[in-house]
Amino acid sequence: MSYPSNNNTSLNSELFANLVTEAQMAAYENSVARQLTTVFDAPVNTGKVLQVPLWTGVSASGLTEGTAASAANTNTTSASITLAEIGVYHQITDMLRDSAYSDVAAQLGASSGRAIAEKIDSNVFSLFSSFSSDVGPGAGSELTVDHILKGAATLRSRKLTGPFFCVINPLQAYNVKKQLTASGSSNVPALSQVGNDVLSAGYLGTVAGVQVYESALVAIDGSDDAVGGLFHPMALGHAMRGTLTYEATRQAQNRATDLMITAIVGQAVLRSTYGVALTADASL
Repeated sequence: MSYPSNNNTSLNSELFANLVTEAQMAAYENSVARQLTTVFDAPVNTGKVLQVPLWTGVSASGLTEGTAASAANTNTTSASITLAEIGVYHQITDMLRDSAYSDVAAQLGASSGRAIAEKIDSNVFSLFSSFSSDVGPGAGSELTVDHILKGAATLRSRKLTGPFFCVINPLQAYNVKKQLTASGSSNVPALSQVGNDVLSAGYLGTVAGVQVYESALVAIDGSDDAVGGLFHPMALGHAMRGTLTYEATRQAQNRATDLMITAIVGQAVLRSTYGVALTADASL
């Protein structure tokens, strides 16, 4: 009598390859920060710190007929993005792998990718406090539409043009949503369409040319305050070396396989004047 063989090596090899592919897709699709910042590729064999060149601004000047023009002061500075590992660890038992009703690779891959994306986002959002100015109401006070308008005006006064993005904690966004959805509110009479978007789609939409997002990954401190940010994409940089990688180790005594999914990433403020912080209360 013969019995079917169970080749764990070949089964796991295919499973893990598919799992990491799913994780890679989920990480890219779910990271808000990667969509709103300047993204760099960090080549291998270039060290743990990526030096990003930043071009300085130039000005045009009037010219005099027959007189030689002066060369513009074209220089670069640089910003440093320090790379570090982030990752997700799983121990997948043979029983789990063989008994799951759903696609193990798809389920674990998606959840792992979302976890990587959340770590990237929380790292990037923690940089908001490093912007050169804060136009929020301050700790203990509620954020309003006016602060978003003030932030946009501040960046435009610095000769910046859009796109502008704003990311705030959902508990900071609560009061802004109340204003935007208040029918006939005397505070924001011209924002009725934005208010309709908030009610129908569950997001803040665009306010004064600023695309506003809410994320629970904007951290709340021990005093129930949070620091959101309003910024130009060139204010912040995110770097990633290659793609997600994985390493699998068989644990025969446990009838399981350890799986480590890793990404090498980094983030930094590129231009502190290209963004403003929004410190405000984050409690209901």
